[in-house]
Amino acid sequence: MLKALAEKNNKNPSIVLDFKNAPFVDKLENRLMDVLLDSEGPIRDMCHHILKAGGKRIRPLIVLYSGMLFSELSQNLMDAAVAAELIHMASLVHDDIVDNSLLRRNRPSVNKIWGNEYAVLCGDYLFARAFGILSEKKLMKSMGFMVEAITNMCHGEIHQAGDRFNSNVNIESYYIRIAKKTAIFLQSCAKSGASIGGADDKDIEIIGEYGLNVGYAFQIIDDILDFCGEVDVMGKEKYEDLKQGNITLPVILLMNKDEYRNWLLKTINSRRFNDDDIDKICNALKESGVLDESSEIAASHINKAIKCLDVLPKSNYTDFLYSLADMLQSRIN
Repeated sequence: MLKALAEKNNKNPSIVLDFKNAPFVDKLENRLMDVLLDSEGPIRDMCHHILKAGGKRIRPLIVLYSGMLFSELSQNLMDAAVAAELIHMASLVHDDIVDNSLLRRNRPSVNKIWGNEYAVLCGDYLFARAFGILSEKKLMKSMGFMVEAITNMCHGEIHQAGDRFNSNVNIESYYIRIAKKTAIFLQSCAKSGASIGGADDKDIEIIGEYGLNVGYAFQIIDDILDFCGEVDVMGKEKYEDLKQGNITLPVILLMNKDEYRNWLLKTINSRRFNDDDIDKICNALKESGVLDESSEIAASHINKAIKCLDVLPKSNYTDFLYSLADMLQSRIN
C-alpha cells in the first residue's frame, strides 16, 4: 500500500532518496565538524564518535530546504540547520541514557563506551554549542522554536516514562507523546528555516504543519519497525520499545480488538515481557492486520504533509521536501 502511495506522490522520480547526495549536505557536514573542533578530551572523542556514526540529517535538511522555499542559502540558514542537528544529537545521547540503549546507528552508544556520567555531559555540551550558535548569530526566532522543541521533548520523555506498561494508554495520549517527543521538533525545524528565509506568518504555519505531519509519520513508522524492521537497517535492537513497556500505536490498535484485548491487557499489566510474550504479541500484530492499519495512519500524515507543500511557493528545492515524504514511505515498503 505504501509503495503504491509513494509512486503516486513522487513529484520527481529522478530524485534520489539517499539524502547523503542532497545539495549542501557536504557543507552541512563540514560546518558540523568545524563547530565541534573546539571540544577537547573525552568530549571531543564522544562528538567524533557521534559524527562518524552519520545519520540522515533530516532535521537540518528540513531547516535548509524550508528556508530555501523563500530565499537563497545564507550563512544564517546553515547555522540554524547545524544548531538543529546538534540539538538532535544531544537528544539522542540523552535518550540512550534514559532507555539504557547500548546500540545507536549500528554502533555502540556513547553511554555504552564512556558511561552515563560522561554521556550526560556530552549531551549537555551539544545543547550548549547549539544555543551558542543561535545566540551568537542573533537568530532569536529560531532559538524560540528550538526552546519550544526541547521543552516538549523533555515533557514527552517524562510522559513516556510514566506510561510504561500502562494498559490505559489510548490513541489520544499516544499522539500527545509523539508530538512532544518527535513531531514538534520537526515542526520547529521547518518554522526555523522558513522564518530565516523571510516567509510570512501564514507560510511559516503551513510549513510547520508539513514538519509536524512528517514528524508524526516518522515516529509511527519507527514504532512499526520496532516489530518488523531489520536491526542493520534500524541501527538498534528489535522490540526495544516493547521490552521497555512503551505502548506504541500497533499495540494500542491491537488492544482495541476484542479477540486480543483480554490476554494483552493481562500481559501488559504484568509489567514484564518474556520472550514468549513478545513472540505472541508479534504474531498477533501480524495476523490481525494491525501493522497495515498503522502503516495507513502513517501514510495519512504523509499525505497531509504533501498537501501543505502543494500550497507553498515552489523553488528548486521543493522536490527535496516531497522526496522526504517518499523516503518515509519507502522505509516500510
